[in-house]
Amino acid sequence: MPYAILRFQKRKAGGVAACERHNERKKEAYKSNPDIDMERSKNNYHLVAPPKYTYKKEINRKVAEAGCRTRKDSVMMVETLITASPEFMNQLPPEEQKAYFTMALDFISERVGEQNILSAVVHMDERTPHMHLCFVPITPDNKLSAKTILGNQKSLSEWQTAYHERMSSRWNQLERGQSSMETKRKHVPTWLYKLGGRLDKQYGEIVSALSDINAFNAGKKRDKALELVAAWLARSGEIL
Repeated sequence: MPYAILRFQKRKAGGVAACERHNERKKEAYKSNPDIDMERSKNNYHLVAPPKYTYKKEINRKVAEAGCRTRKDSVMMVETLITASPEFMNQLPPEEQKAYFTMALDFISERVGEQNILSAVVHMDERTPHMHLCFVPITPDNKLSAKTILGNQKSLSEWQTAYHERMSSRWNQLERGQSSMETKRKHVPTWLYKLGGRLDKQYGEIVSALSDINAFNAGKKRDKALELVAAWLARSGEIL
């Protein structure tokens, strides 16, 4: 069964710029994420346009306007990843995909305040369409507090339940997902997760090439195996 996916990532001041560069496609190439097809980036679209200047400047403006007190280690932004299982999302026609992301945007806006949303951008240039929605965690009483908005484990569970109820009201085949904050599992960066998958695939190719070597094709197959090993080692080095 496909899952409705909602994930949160807290961002302190130091992590905001890198997040913006990725979400808004401000780099010419993404070595750490080769799944990004820059030829298709023109198909990305916003449901909430990004700030005129930068995320950081807009965050500072909103925080100052609300009169929030901050610390050096304050969570300045929450990044939300919104999507669904690939087998579900990839079979939806474009207008249904947009409807999915629009419904999710409405859900988040109701809970965090439309005025606090920095950007909501849908990426169509990777394997599975998904939306990055970033917001400043300012509470109704003008405090900067991601903890208050997202809450504890129980509150995160309620977030997941409410999100699933909203999305499954239109797409009833969707199951309820779980966030990494809710499960307490350590988050693995997307680039590392994808790199691990590619290494596993290359390892399988190496094993296959080695098992095919015999007295009649040793030279040719050996060269192929060595080529695969060299590529595998190069990829492995990206983790170190």
